[in-house]
Amino acid sequence: MLEATGRVGGRVWSERLANGAIVERGAEFVLPGYETMRGLAARLGLGFREKGTLYGDREPRDGRPVTRDELLAAVAGLRGAQGATLAEAIDRLAATAGARDAIAARLAISTAHELDDQPASILADGAAGFGAFPSHGVDGGNDLLARELAASLDVRLGRRVERVAWDEQGVTADDERAEICVVATPARALAFDPPLPEWKQHALAAVRYGHAAKVFLQLEHEVEPSATLSVRGRFWTWTEQGSRAVASFAGTTRALEHLDVANGPERWAAAVRRLRPDLPYADAEPVLATWPGGAYSARSLSSPLDDDALAEPVGPLAFAGEHTAGEWHGLMEGALRSGLRAAAQCLTSRRRGGAAARPRDPT
Repeated sequence: MLEATGRVGGRVWSERLANGAIVERGAEFVLPGYETMRGLAARLGLGFREKGTLYGDREPRDGRPVTRDELLAAVAGLRGAQGATLAEAIDRLAATAGARDAIAARLAISTAHELDDQPASILADGAAGFGAFPSHGVDGGNDLLARELAASLDVRLGRRVERVAWDEQGVTADDERAEICVVATPARALAFDPPLPEWKQHALAAVRYGHAAKVFLQLEHEVEPSATLSVRGRFWTWTEQGSRAVASFAGTTRALEHLDVANGPERWAAAVRRLRPDLPYADAEPVLATWPGGAYSARSLSSPLDDDALAEPVGPLAFAGEHTAGEWHGLMEGALRSGLRAAAQCLTSRRRGGAAARPRDPT
């Protein structure tokens, strides 16, 4: 395994703050349906802890007035909303203005992409993210999963691959030769020699990433779990049981610009304090986490994801990563499922004694 950075985990990265609180700089919430992640954790002897944070039930603040009953009624009508874009579908929702604003903010944050460039079909997925279901995290930090997996592998850290040469007999990457290679980098991160087939190039080039960031503030003591949505700021803030930190996540380019994330965490930290003046903030510098180049893949109207093409192998090359995970794209569960699918493709290739897949029929 050739890893470009000095650690494993990629966009899953756990960090311990000065006061002992463990925070997730990257992917955070283990939600209902994460069967692959739970099964793998059990195999590795890892447990989960319940956060107490209701990921799908956030209290909207600083927007137009909305009651809880109004918000619940609007959520119940999401799947029936119609429109050419996600923004249009929400605008047409038979709900109060405050409820529509809160739902729009929630979905923009979660997808990390502007609503007017997303299909209305996202509502079928996004609606499943509303509700008072429990959320969990790996006990000790989500990146324990990656680190435990890596412990049994030959991992070469600091080996940034920029070019992959391939033919029907095998693959060469950073002077390493192998029969088969699983490419698990973000889309468009590598040059291939010879170039990939046009259909594959097009699929990878079409991937659009949402833009998001996180900020963490230390607390003097533990507080009750909570989930609070900034409707105008396009960020949400939460606390979890057993932790002395408050975390905040902002999604969309415009939200990051409004919070001046490019110049540090100060404006955002001040916005969190205004949104949650009740919390016992410690006298400590806020910690900012960003994803240069984008956080995770988004469903874009202007550049749709071709799920089948992204998941299909090319010769001795199999492709993994959350952007290749179809309906599970953008999620830790999707990343793991894509890895299992790529592994199965490699095993099939070995049994055939040749390429991972026949050339794709252009029709």
